[in-house]
Amino acid sequence: MIRAVIDIGSNSIKMRIAKIDKGRVSVIRDETEVVRLGRGMSSTGMLRDENMRTSCDAVVRMSERAKRFTRDIFVVGTMALRTAKNSDVFIRMVKDECGLDVHVFTGQEEARYSWLGAVDGFSLEGEAVMFDSGGGSTEFVSGSDGHMKESVSVPIGAVNLSERFFCFQDRPVKGSLYKQAIEYVMKLFTENDIERFKFSPCEFIGVGGGVVTMASVKHACENFMPSKLHGSTLTQRDIVRQIQMYSSLTLKERQDIIGLPASRADVILGSACIILSAMRILNAKILRVSINGLRHGLLLRDMFRDI
Repeated sequence: MIRAVIDIGSNSIKMRIAKIDKGRVSVIRDETEVVRLGRGMSSTGMLRDENMRTSCDAVVRMSERAKRFTRDIFVVGTMALRTAKNSDVFIRMVKDECGLDVHVFTGQEEARYSWLGAVDGFSLEGEAVMFDSGGGSTEFVSGSDGHMKESVSVPIGAVNLSERFFCFQDRPVKGSLYKQAIEYVMKLFTENDIERFKFSPCEFIGVGGGVVTMASVKHACENFMPSKLHGSTLTQRDIVRQIQMYSSLTLKERQDIIGLPASRADVILGSACIILSAMRILNAKILRVSINGLRHGLLLRDMFRDI
C-alpha cells in the first residue's frame, strides 16, 4: 500500500510518500517547501492573501507529484489553520484547485500522531517525553514504555516568536534580545505547566524542522542525511553554542552555514530559543533527534477512514 501525507504548517508544507507493509514505512519521497503561511498572523489573526496563494500552489504541486504514486493522499493542517479567522478561505482554495480536503487537527490530535511517528523504531523503556516545535506551536507528549499518556500544545513556534522578537531583520541580534525571547517562552511553558512533564530518569525526544536543522548543523551535513540525523543527539551546550553563532551573524551570513537550509536562516534562532527553553524546563541535558513526526504517524495508522 502506498500513501501520501501533506502537512500544512505555519512555516512550511511537507509531504511524505511511503510504502506501508505490515506496519513498516519505506519512504519513497520526502520534501519540504518553506512558505510561511502563518507569517503576519500574530498581529491580525488572519492569513495573508499572498501567503495563502503561495501555500496553495505548493499543495497543488505536491498533490500532483503524489498522484503519480497513489490516490491515498491525506492533507493535514496545524496551528495556522486552526487559529486563523479566515482559514476556511484557504481550505476552500485547496479543495477547488486540487480536490483534496484539508483536515485541521487540534493540538491534541497533532501531538498524538507526532508521538506515534517520533517513537517508531525507537526502543523506549520507562518514561519518555517528546516535544515537537513547529512554526506556530510546540507540542509536548509524555509516555511510558512507548505508550502515550498526556499531551499539551503551547501556541509558540519559530515564526511567531521570530516576528515578536527578531522581526526577520538582516543584522546580528543582541544577546539581551534572545535572552528576552527565551524568558518569554519559559513564561509560556510555565503558564502551561510543562514542568509536569519532567521525569527522572527520562528519555527526551525532539521532533520538527528546528531540531533536525540544528542536528544537521552540528554534524555539518551538506545534504539531508536521514541515517546520520535520526537517533543523533543534541545537548543544551550544543543549543547554546548555536544560539550564540546565529545571533552573531547577519541573515546572509547564516545562509552560508553548512547544514542550515537558506530558507530556514531567518527562523532558526527562534527555533533554537524554543528548543533550549524546552530542554531547560524539562531539565533535559540531552535529547534524541527523530526525523519522523506527524506525517510518519499518520502513515503508520489506518487513519484515512477514521478521521
